Amino acid sequence: MKNNPLVSILIPTYNRATYISSALDSALAQTYPNLEIIVHDDASSDNTKEVLSGYHDPRLRVIRTEDNHGMIGGWNYIVKKARGEYIKFLASDDLLEPTCVAELVSSALAHPNSAIITCQRKFINEHGRVVKQMGFANKSVVVDGIQHARWILTTLRENKIGEPTAVLYPRKLAGLPAGAGAKAGVYDPQFSQFADFEYWIRLLQFGELVYVHKPLCSFRVHEGSNTCTAIRDGRFITEIFALLRKYYDSPDYATTFSLTPADRAHVTKIKTLDTLKNIKDLFIRGDLSTARRYFTRLLRALLAR
Repeated sequence: MKNNPLVSILIPTYNRATYISSALDSALAQTYPNLEIIVHDDASSDNTKEVLSGYHDPRLRVIRTEDNHGMIGGWNYIVKKARGEYIKFLASDDLLEPTCVAELVSSALAHPNSAIITCQRKFINEHGRVVKQMGFANKSVVVDGIQHARWILTTLRENKIGEPTAVLYPRKLAGLPAGAGAKAGVYDPQFSQFADFEYWIRLLQFGELVYVHKPLCSFRVHEGSNTCTAIRDGRFITEIFALLRKYYDSPDYATTFSLTPADRAHVTKIKTLDTLKNIKDLFIRGDLSTARRYFTRLLRALLAR
């Protein structure tokens, strides 16, 4: 189906019985005609298994493993099960608009050199209420992948590309199946909060970033989300500096993205000052335990250089 290549919607889940039905229903409601939908229940201990047992659709494959892989291990596991020409993640607490896959694939086919196709996304709370919208730009655009990756690595200000639920990418760029070339490889297990962000950088070596200025998905923020957990424990600080080490210490990446020692010094200063401001704000609010946790992580990250 040349004009409708197979797309793999991948839904990794662990103890998300509260939200998994809404996520899966949004995948099954896609207008795009050529889908496989794979749910990986990664040893959930709640009633996720029972919820999923109620679904019967020829496009759907549910895989349950008895040993938990962890978040990034689970991502890498489910990607290897995909057969589609394109990969589309859907977090099990997020949602897709009915035309999401169709519109992203249309943009991918219109731009055959694309490495990432992404869209505007809505942020919703635990009740599904929209709290804000975010996007890459104020209109649909196509930008050079290496140039945008360099911008990321020299600022680390924000993830304009978005979360996995917002992104579609060609499976061939992951280097899968085995033997298809190294390409971007697998998600790096040293990251959790920044695992997708870091992976987008690797994908952008191989093509353009295509942005569709329509809110085609919803990213759910709630107390049990990985994002909220990372903010509480401060792991994002550790991961920011680990990302800098990975790219600035690598001669290959430094050459690919034209990274210099001056760039490294500049972005290290920016992120150190950003973190110190966060610590100051926490002290002012009286949250001394979190402030100490952030300071400890910052100090360890700087000393790890």
